[in-house]
Amino acid sequence: MSDLSAAADFKEGYVPVVGGKIHYVAGGEGDQTIVLLHKLGGWAAEWRWVMKILATRMRTIAIDLTGHGGSKMNGEPPFITTQEEMASQLMAALNAMGEESVNIVGSSIGGCVGAVCSAFWPERINALITVGSALGGAADRGTLEADAATAIANGYFDENENPQPREHAYMEDAFGMRNPAHMEEQTLSRHAAGRWIQPSARGVGLFDYLAILPRIEAPVLVTYGTNGNYGRFSEPAIALMKNGRAEGIPDASAFPHQDKPEETATTIMTFLDL
Repeated sequence: MSDLSAAADFKEGYVPVVGGKIHYVAGGEGDQTIVLLHKLGGWAAEWRWVMKILATRMRTIAIDLTGHGGSKMNGEPPFITTQEEMASQLMAALNAMGEESVNIVGSSIGGCVGAVCSAFWPERINALITVGSALGGAADRGTLEADAATAIANGYFDENENPQPREHAYMEDAFGMRNPAHMEEQTLSRHAAGRWIQPSARGVGLFDYLAILPRIEAPVLVTYGTNGNYGRFSEPAIALMKNGRAEGIPDASAFPHQDKPEETATTIMTFLDL
């Protein structure tokens, strides 16, 4: 986040939590606070274009989740980093920053963590916006173990579960990505997360989001890039929510906050009535 944290109106810092410290970048002022959470294997910096826009309207905080980006955990990653653990660390960090109630916008795993926070701490989450998040049912541990072995066999991770660089063709096919610079950044952010990627992914796989969606009281906007493959999760998720709707961002990848930042920021601000 050097291009943001170096700016006079943005502050970079760390918050101690059980198990390590959480890295954040914050800026802007307003009556509302919005928290931006990155994708699996991502980092807070991927929100930098959207963050500059949102910070003109409200206090804006981009956070590195457990083991990602600048957030540092003590010890080795477990086989599974549960969604409950990641959500609790996030809420503890927000407590330490004096943020009593927030809006959450999360890409991929960030939206999943946001859904857990919204269900478990309803009084703390004013609104939730997911961006290309796989809000589905749970897999069993045996399936997760088999998937881990397959990922190593296919060369996506080495024998120690360090992520291997992805081919650009893979990223275009899997996520609808077309910008080589964003593809290269994904390689860098995945390297920074390292061995925390697979435990975090298994935490997503183990959690049953469909079981908690009816508990969410806050309004929810489920967004997705139309060039990505995550729109398929929107209809089943919305059907279970008390106050949710879906919206596709045209001609965007699974990560529209990177390749369509103005459109993404506008979608967020419109939903929050800003």
